[in-house]
Amino acid sequence: MSRLRSVILVGAGHAHLYVAAHAAALMERGARVVLVDPGGFWYSGLATGMLGGMYEPAEDQVDPRALIESQGGEFIRDRVETVQAGARRLRLAAHGDLTYDYLSINVGSLVNVDALPGAAHDPTVWSVKPICNLWKLRSHLEERFHAGEVPRVAVVGGGATGSEVAANLKALAARHDIDLGVVLVTRGDRLIKEAPAGAARALQRKLTQRGLVIRTHTRILRRERESLVAEDGSRIGADIVVLAMGLEANPLVHEMGLPAHCKNGLHINGRLHSIADQRVFAAGDCAVMEGFDLPKLGVFGVRQAVYIHANLRASLEGKPLAEYKPQTRYLTILNLGDGTALATWGSSWWNGRASMWLKDAIDRRFLERYRRHSHNAQSP
Repeated sequence: MSRLRSVILVGAGHAHLYVAAHAAALMERGARVVLVDPGGFWYSGLATGMLGGMYEPAEDQVDPRALIESQGGEFIRDRVETVQAGARRLRLAAHGDLTYDYLSINVGSLVNVDALPGAAHDPTVWSVKPICNLWKLRSHLEERFHAGEVPRVAVVGGGATGSEVAANLKALAARHDIDLGVVLVTRGDRLIKEAPAGAARALQRKLTQRGLVIRTHTRILRRERESLVAEDGSRIGADIVVLAMGLEANPLVHEMGLPAHCKNGLHINGRLHSIADQRVFAAGDCAVMEGFDLPKLGVFGVRQAVYIHANLRASLEGKPLAEYKPQTRYLTILNLGDGTALATWGSSWWNGRASMWLKDAIDRRFLERYRRHSHNAQSP
């Protein structure tokens, strides 16, 4: 009898939810399938809405254990400390070593807090990753609101995430009848530079009308006491700072002995495996694909999921692997916290309640798909 080959999935990210939900197809081809993750899955699509009070934390999560066990796979709640690609071995923090025949990495990205001097050990500085931080920040703010405190908040980063976070901080405060002072800071000349200029102007106009202060052309040098110090010498008073910039691939991918970009992650090719090791796959924010400069958005991890699963299956069968080609246009929808959203599709954009309805429907459908698998695993 031939031995079972081990397929190890590291990280319960967008791509691995799909692979876990279809693990039975890998097991049918003679594989033991194991998902390793230290916690649960928090969905980025609802995260800022959760911060703003539109969603509760349970609505934003999927249980990865129930998901993969519904397919007959295994779940290990642990953190991977090192990957020795040459020996095909993982070292786990609590469960010792684990060997693999095929490995897939989907561990996402983190905010490099160390990039802002004075921020790393400051309890008043919050980062937008991991996503559970946004729930902790909401709880912290609500405690202060209930105590009669109204802290000054600064959000650093004028991209999609920073803009959504700033808007939903105002929304959370409005739910408590509080006028929260929020400053949104970006070194760029406008918000959401990847979006059409008209969309950026509409967003800035709307946020300003809601009382946000937006500072463009402002590079922050350091966190000092209760202020952010800018390059021009000005100070921005802030009792709480939220960092929504400097996303970098999880450090794990730099310790594997495989080619990796210093910030963007493991170098992969169109078949989504390492350019130096066809047994190591990667998807999402922890990988950089040859020939492309993809933004760190969940839409790419979701699309890559099908290819990761197909290529793991093909590897087990000894068949040719499929080539993933990133989409050139993709839908992004920003939850603005007031019942409206800003949607962009290529050079087109639109703003309003219909956009928010569409975003909510897409996000809920995505989560429900995996919750059904989890529910089946828990049913007698």
